[in-house]
Amino acid sequence: MWLARGEIEGAEAVFERAHALRPSAAGPLHWLGCAAAHRGDLVTAERHLTASLACAVPHRRSLVQRAYVRVRAGRTDAALDDLRAAASAGSLDDDARWVFAALSGRSAREVALRLRRAALTALTPLAPHGGFVAGGDVGWRRAGELVDAARGVDPGPWPSSQVYAVALVRGGRRAAALALLDDAVRNDPADHRVTHAFAVGLLNSATEQGGSQWEACVAAWAALLHDAAFWTHVLTSASRRYGVTVEPSLVPVLRAGLREVLERHLPDDAGTRVAPGPLLQREADAAKLLAAVGGFPAAEGAGAPLFCGPLRIAELGRAAEFGAFAAAWERSFADARAAQHSTYTGATVPATPVAHTSLTYAFSELGFAQLLLGQDKPADALAALSELRCPACRARGGPGAAAVCEPACGRFDELNPGYAGVPDKHLRLALDARGLALEARLSMGRTELTSARPDFGAAAAYWRRALVHSREIDRYRETQTAIVDMALGAARDAHRDGRLSLAVATLDATRSVIGANERARLEGQLARVLADRGISVANDEEELLDRPAADLRRSVAFNPHLLRAQVSLGIVLRGLAAARWSSGSLSGARATLREAVDRLTAALVLFPDDPDLEELREAAVADLDHVMWQPDESEQ
Repeated sequence: MWLARGEIEGAEAVFERAHALRPSAAGPLHWLGCAAAHRGDLVTAERHLTASLACAVPHRRSLVQRAYVRVRAGRTDAALDDLRAAASAGSLDDDARWVFAALSGRSAREVALRLRRAALTALTPLAPHGGFVAGGDVGWRRAGELVDAARGVDPGPWPSSQVYAVALVRGGRRAAALALLDDAVRNDPADHRVTHAFAVGLLNSATEQGGSQWEACVAAWAALLHDAAFWTHVLTSASRRYGVTVEPSLVPVLRAGLREVLERHLPDDAGTRVAPGPLLQREADAAKLLAAVGGFPAAEGAGAPLFCGPLRIAELGRAAEFGAFAAAWERSFADARAAQHSTYTGATVPATPVAHTSLTYAFSELGFAQLLLGQDKPADALAALSELRCPACRARGGPGAAAVCEPACGRFDELNPGYAGVPDKHLRLALDARGLALEARLSMGRTELTSARPDFGAAAAYWRRALVHSREIDRYRETQTAIVDMALGAARDAHRDGRLSLAVATLDATRSVIGANERARLEGQLARVLADRGISVANDEEELLDRPAADLRRSVAFNPHLLRAQVSLGIVLRGLAAARWSSGSLSGARATLREAVDRLTAALVLFPDDPDLEELREAAVADLDHVMWQPDESEQ
């Protein structure tokens, strides 16, 4: 016990007394040899162990211990003889076997295997719960030393790497454990058990991590969030632990809870290009989209699927393969959509997941802007699109350079695996960035348009800029249609709620930025809203008729075929003429009545024989004849 605690002098005193009492016994001599070896006195140690072996009943471990002493003394041939004799006697343990294998010139793989087995032997084989425990810190330290030594001989990959990683962590070798798991993940990235151990290890090494390790931590957790095998394992383990069936319907709740816990543990700033929180959101959303298309094969052309984000793809060095994978999905989606719109086939085309259209963006620097747009943060998305270069390109390019990495940049594929291997990938990324900027500005215009206090000037400004973007990426007509659809929807809502002036202002602001090819739809709706507002105001006996007349004039100008507006304009103009005559403006009354007659005459061309229009025209002509014979005091 004293020897195990490192109290060599006390241990030797006890062993000396035992030897004095039993001079022919092998045990005291054996332990005296061990104590001397601990002190570093290899000559004395070998003498005692040799004496132990010369006893009538030798100590069964003396051959092995003498072999260790001879190894330390540099006498490997003699040590190998001892180990061969110990092997014949059946007294080799796992520690001795790896030494024997190493001295015998066995392969590195076999020596490492012996070392790993010795490490597990240093731990109590199995605890009641099925895991390993150790006899105090000494056992863990020894296990860690042996695993680290095995890794030096044969880095792997090893089966059950997570078990050895635990021994390394508990043995005070956390960096070695993370390196072991990192290699294991690269060897089999689809094994959720190894990825989980790696993710836990990284998350619990916060004080030791730099930016690259935080990125690896985020990548590992994101790869688990949408891995069906991982969640099946979680449910199975929970069912076994609690003795009840845990339903798969709980997975979305568990996933959301895990994501919240992770976000709370991530620092605001860790020296990464993007803060870990938004980075996790981008990675997790990308993994979700990848899961929607069945995952990315873990090995080239085959293997279990990966459900991960772009960081994991870059870590594995498979950006080019992923670029081809994403491009193939994009083509298949485009083909399916074209088939759905084809008028030459009656075949039913299955619905294609929306994820296909977003996969390329999500696995690139555009993923952050796409994420922010999905969170209804278009201004932040626009800011994220202003700089898509790696730090090196940003430093070289300066503030006036393009927002995309240079064609010769070696990090482009790593940061944008969705575009890797695509022809003209730099140009394609820049054009897609403009497409997202277009969506952001459309969204910002809609926000201004539909707010409690709309800013029509700001909305029009956003849309003008969106139309500029749309010309650059050949989406001008599509963008015009989107803006008009937005405005018509907002105007219909305001019209239905009785907010006629808001509806008119909405349509007028939109009309100011839209070209002639889309104005017809706006003007048709504007004509109806103006007619309703004009009629509503005209029916209010306390209101003057100048505003209703102006609304109805515009309504008829936009849509002369709107009979209700034509009739109402005739009525309002007669009323306006009467009001001007009453106020003493006979000339004003005459001019208004002449306008009424002219407009009603023109309306009858469009609506011949309409009784209301004919009656109104006859009344307007009679009013004009009567007014023309009245003396105008201003003319006398």
